[in-house]
Amino acid sequence: MPDTLHTIAVVSKLFSNYFVHEVLQGIEPHLFKGPYEVNYYPTTGRIDIEKDMLKSILYEKRADALISISTPMDEELLQAYKNSGIPVVFIEESCEGGHTVKVDNVKGSYMAVEYLIKKGRKKIGIIAGEFLDKRTNANVIERLIGYRKAIEDYGMQLNEKLVKHVAYYTFEEGRQKMKEFLEEKAGLDAIFCAGGDLVAMGAMEELKDAGIKIPDDISVVGYDDIIVAPYTKPSLTTVKQPLEQLGSEAFELAVKCITREVKMDENRLIILDPKFIVRKSA
Repeated sequence: MPDTLHTIAVVSKLFSNYFVHEVLQGIEPHLFKGPYEVNYYPTTGRIDIEKDMLKSILYEKRADALISISTPMDEELLQAYKNSGIPVVFIEESCEGGHTVKVDNVKGSYMAVEYLIKKGRKKIGIIAGEFLDKRTNANVIERLIGYRKAIEDYGMQLNEKLVKHVAYYTFEEGRQKMKEFLEEKAGLDAIFCAGGDLVAMGAMEELKDAGIKIPDDISVVGYDDIIVAPYTKPSLTTVKQPLEQLGSEAFELAVKCITREVKMDENRLIILDPKFIVRKSA
């Protein structure tokens, strides 16, 4: 008799985003190893739509486990999942009562800013994720914490005018935010694009168009280490996240929950280490 087929729901607001794509690359190889299938549920990032989708997965019994990528869940709904015996594994979010797999964003951000400071940079801006719908993803907060902690630890002055935000983590947003810094005559000698490598690439393009030399005039550091990061001109210094490992660990944890190897109320927390990759942009 064949094994029972188990369904794992994966929810995310930006399936086209590089971060999510790479996380899914870590999930998909597992589908050939056992009686599991994955269904994908995109959301817009709006709280009401996300909540309705999460409720429909739960009450229509669409899944045996849920993996939520950068999508938080309120305590009441999470408890409803637990009451129904459906385990929830969060990627990047830490929600009370759920399991979490994440990268140490504070550490990754701190490493990037510390490197810039040790290279003699005095005025370091940051382009981070945006605060939307009166909430934000945990990684946005954590990367800002790492940035501010490094600045403070090295006795430098925090300046909130050197902090900008992007909503969709795109090349165009990076270019626009860098343009704003230049128009504001912020006097930057470094920019840390905590919003990702695409944001960093957009910022670099704007700097090059303005005749600003990288890294002589302004150093640029990204986040993620996407596949094209070594091939930018100059090659991009960045924080490497083990994105495929994030997906793989989350899937394996979801399976262990389904098989009851991990209990619903254990609240497992798996934190992966980032690496700092030095190239020629900083």
